[in-house]
Amino acid sequence: MQVNETAQDRTKILIVDTDTMSAELLQLRFESEGFQCKVIADGHKAHEEPLADYSLILVDLSGKDYGSLAFTTDVKRNPDAFNVPVIILSKKSTEDDIVNALDAGADDFISKPFSTRELIARVRAVVRRRRMMNSRRSSNVVKFQDLVLDLGAGTASFASEKLALTRTEYLILALFLRNRNNFFERAEIRHEAWDDEKGVSDRAVDTNISRLRKKLGDYGRHIINRQGFGYGFVD
Repeated sequence: MQVNETAQDRTKILIVDTDTMSAELLQLRFESEGFQCKVIADGHKAHEEPLADYSLILVDLSGKDYGSLAFTTDVKRNPDAFNVPVIILSKKSTEDDIVNALDAGADDFISKPFSTRELIARVRAVVRRRRMMNSRRSSNVVKFQDLVLDLGAGTASFASEKLALTRTEYLILALFLRNRNNFFERAEIRHEAWDDEKGVSDRAVDTNISRLRKKLGDYGRHIINRQGFGYGFVD
């Protein structure tokens, strides 16, 4: 069987299922389709795995104190793994079961018994959708060393720690990072960072940039005011 190397070869699946026999049968089927696959029967032990290395997690922890919903919630709270898709497998299939699974952060819900052919198709669809989202998102990310600006999410972080910026400070930083080594006059900065720039003084621009410098710590020194040219972020 010829496998699409650009897709499945990089697809690594973690199956977290108390029914080890069924999980191992699924593992064999996925591996026959070219996926990499690992089975773990305990939800707590699964968290010891480098979850961010997986393309998708299948989970069925029925009948356990630490069940599928709690496990999924913890995955989505994990800053390293929250972006990994989770599909919940369950013998329950009421509307409440499905809603609760999606509310916990699951990307899909599949009731048992199911066709393994359908399962594989839905796994591929979820992985493909997540890869497309990540691709679009990465095009909206601006980086300077450990300073990261996510233009899609509207967040800024330094060494994975989110920076508490006001909207104005964020917009000023976005202008500077998108256009490093270029300088902007105060009027240009007002136009970019304020919805209504009327009444916004040069002093207000200077004050916001001063606060931004402090919040950026060591990176604040890269924001330079060059006389006659304005402000800019210099490498």
